[in-house]
Amino acid sequence: MCALSALEAVPSVLADRRPNAAPAYAAAVRKAAHDIRTPLAAVTQGVDALMNLTDDGDGAQRLFNIVRRNVVLMGEVLASSVDRSLSVTLPRAPVDVGALAKDVASLIEPVVTANGQTIEVRVTGRTTVVLGDYGGLARVLLNLLDNASKYGPRGDRLRVRVRRRNSATIVSVHDHGPGIPRGERSAIFRAFYRTSGARQSQVDGLGLGLSVVREVVHEHGGTVGVSCARGETRVWFCIPSQDERPCS
Repeated sequence: MCALSALEAVPSVLADRRPNAAPAYAAAVRKAAHDIRTPLAAVTQGVDALMNLTDDGDGAQRLFNIVRRNVVLMGEVLASSVDRSLSVTLPRAPVDVGALAKDVASLIEPVVTANGQTIEVRVTGRTTVVLGDYGGLARVLLNLLDNASKYGPRGDRLRVRVRRRNSATIVSVHDHGPGIPRGERSAIFRAFYRTSGARQSQVDGLGLGLSVVREVVHEHGGTVGVSCARGETRVWFCIPSQDERPCS
């Protein structure tokens, strides 16, 4: 379903008089609004930077390309978000997760740069192609990178690692933020849950991002987790590579 079709589908749920129609509509809007926040912020940062690069043709063109690709990505993410909330069956196609990680990293770069941070993506091993939903996997990576940037300190270098291990593709996002207490590491994937540190910080959030990550990864037959060691937080997910069995 294209982004426009997804948008047109939402009001039809509101018009539905079934008892569960309104909650479905509310969930669709809430998740869609959350998921387009980061690419929209990247668009805003890119436009602001463009205003200061009128004499730099190459720099302006690069930023314009980032803005344009973020607009396209917003459509993909929005369509996937609304379709999932409305229980629409999403088509699966081969997705190169390594290439997708690089694309998402370049798209979110204006936001990361505005936070005084840098981002690095490394892809190793054999093919990292999975059979999945492009928009959904983009949502996963956007949410993980958004969290890493929000909670990582100024000057942090965010790292994304994509590798093939046996029959699975594993992606991990690393930052050097305050970390997650051991007793809260399983709870962070529940909707609306925020850690004690996050609640005490001045970082805005609803606690939806990681629940979206878990939902999408599980729909791809994968697993998700988090670890903290030596001042580094690592959030990872594992998805079976194309034509392989689910992750165990």
